[in-house]
Amino acid sequence: MSELDGSVLDAIFEAAVLPELWPAVLDRLASRVGAVGGVLFAVDNLKKGQWTASKRLFDVMQRVAESFAERNTRPQRALSKGYAGFMADLDFLTPEEKEEDPLFAELLKPNGLAWACGSVIPVPNGDLLVFDFERATEAGSFDRPSLHLLDGYRPHLARAGVMASRLQVERAQNAAAVMQALGLPGAVLGNSGQVLAMNPLMEQLEPQIYARARDRLTLAHPRSNEILNMALAEIEADNAAVRSIAVPAVEGKSSLVGHIIPIRRQAHDIFSRATTLFVATPLAAPSAPRPGLLCGLFDLTPAEDRVARTIAEGHSVESGAAALSVSTETVRSQLKSVMAKTGTSRQAELVQLLAGTTTFSLPRG
Repeated sequence: MSELDGSVLDAIFEAAVLPELWPAVLDRLASRVGAVGGVLFAVDNLKKGQWTASKRLFDVMQRVAESFAERNTRPQRALSKGYAGFMADLDFLTPEEKEEDPLFAELLKPNGLAWACGSVIPVPNGDLLVFDFERATEAGSFDRPSLHLLDGYRPHLARAGVMASRLQVERAQNAAAVMQALGLPGAVLGNSGQVLAMNPLMEQLEPQIYARARDRLTLAHPRSNEILNMALAEIEADNAAVRSIAVPAVEGKSSLVGHIIPIRRQAHDIFSRATTLFVATPLAAPSAPRPGLLCGLFDLTPAEDRVARTIAEGHSVESGAAALSVSTETVRSQLKSVMAKTGTSRQAELVQLLAGTTTFSLPRG
């Protein structure tokens, strides 16, 4: 039982390149130690986690992620032991603590999963990999030979995790390079707006947009930065569409539009840190924006687009209403929506943004 299976080792390193293979790897390891299935959590240094699981455990682990993530103390308890190997649950929990554990009492035990073992593996980039295997009640607790067998695979699991993390970094860098080749200032962002990679064209946009490697992308204009943070929060909540954010000009530089583009993760790609592409579009200074340009940049409705262009041409609310043959209340309502979507707070800011010549001060709030 202690001999390593070469085909399992091959599968582990295949999964490092093709993340969708991890559930099958977890199944093969589980079968070797009499477990129902296995789970892999990848937690980054911002405490954001992804997971994948064997097919038989997927529904249960979905509930763990939805309802028990904050209450699951098992990884911390195991990590505090400082043991570089697999441990059975009773190695870091007393029988009484196990019975009182909400995850065990409310979810695992009712689903016939009474015994667990796992290992927490730190990797050099600051991430933690957590491997967990679950046995059915009638199978009994994990014995030493089973844990010893899993320990034989542990160094290979760690190396596969490091390889997968490095591949993700390279993919982020390649994405930034592609945007550079297309003439687009761009950055690849991870959780909470952390910059994974950015190209030289983006670096040239300071002080309007600034960031350092592994720092959070920041927009100098406070309201624009607030909209950016809200958009990133929506992406983390899996509730986001493409958004555009106005970035007012500073002396010597025209205004910009920042485009927030969610990256749709492939199923089971638990090592993918990239969540967002940020692409900047510098605005030229047209006498009046081209029809449809505002619609595309800021998700304006056709009616809002017409109002914005009318205001940019120098009309007041009253004269704009007359020009468009609508009421002043309609123009005010649509103008309020336009300002919310473009991140401007005053009519003068909107006009300056659309002209690409804004010069008002931009404090780093």
